[in-house]
Amino acid sequence: MEKDIIIVGAGISGLSAGYYAQVNGYKTSIFEMHDLPGGLCTAWTRKGYTFDISMHMLTASRSGPLHQMWRELGIPEKFRFHYHDQISCIEGMGKKLTFSTDKKKVEKEMLAISPEDAGLISEFIRLVFGPDMMNAASLKPKGLKNFLDLIRTIPAILPLIGVFGKYNKMTIQQFSERFKDPFLRMAVRCFVDAPGWPMIQFPIVALAGFVKSSVTDAGAPLGGSYQVVSHIAERYKQQGGEIHFNSRVKNLIIENERVVGIELEDGTRHRAGKVIWAGDGHKLIFEILGGKYLNEKIKNMYNTWIPVK
Repeated sequence: MEKDIIIVGAGISGLSAGYYAQVNGYKTSIFEMHDLPGGLCTAWTRKGYTFDISMHMLTASRSGPLHQMWRELGIPEKFRFHYHDQISCIEGMGKKLTFSTDKKKVEKEMLAISPEDAGLISEFIRLVFGPDMMNAASLKPKGLKNFLDLIRTIPAILPLIGVFGKYNKMTIQQFSERFKDPFLRMAVRCFVDAPGWPMIQFPIVALAGFVKSSVTDAGAPLGGSYQVVSHIAERYKQQGGEIHFNSRVKNLIIENERVVGIELEDGTRHRAGKVIWAGDGHKLIFEILGGKYLNEKIKNMYNTWIPVK
């Protein structure tokens, strides 16, 4: 029983947890309320059309520390991605600026629009085309890292220390307001804070290395989001994992302050040595558990964190 694990939710996190548990000697069962795997990473068809509003790109699809993880989870090397050479094109006030993946071209266009903003333009270019935070990512869990692992991350972290120190809590709106040219103020803000997707409180430090981590190394999967998740689900099942669809979890079985199983909406119960909840956190903490197991850290997250907007 101790080697049995129940996982609630067949999204990317649930499937990933299942795969890594299987290859490490555990027997897992995933219970999913939908009739397909994927969770939020999905798509559906209606009258010959495919509706896919999930995956804009897959981080580290081309390279980077997390690239190995996608290979392990079943995304084959031959899987085809489209890599954009243009991020966006901003027009207004009689001017036009194309944010492409060509560093020199973008800088040249910005300088042609406003030579007097040369210093800030250079700063912006260094930020978005510079080192990215993904280089510091690691596949090793915190508890398994040793001193040498920490040493290896230093080269990736050092270039970012100055970025965090300089921009701290500055938002994209605050940064863009420093431009003298009104069009550049608007264009730089729209780099992420675009009409239809307002993010005026987006932290400027999150743009460190954006072009590499979110564009040139992050491709849009050809065939859509579901093609990605179907590969992961298949890899999980190849390792002996099983998925129960149309199985909505109604409650958790708790004995002696320990979760020992789940109860489905149809009343059936399933027990295991461990239970992993890979579904909505708020539903688990406040609905199923009734807020009984809150600590200050979790309470603070739900009470004070606000969505990026």
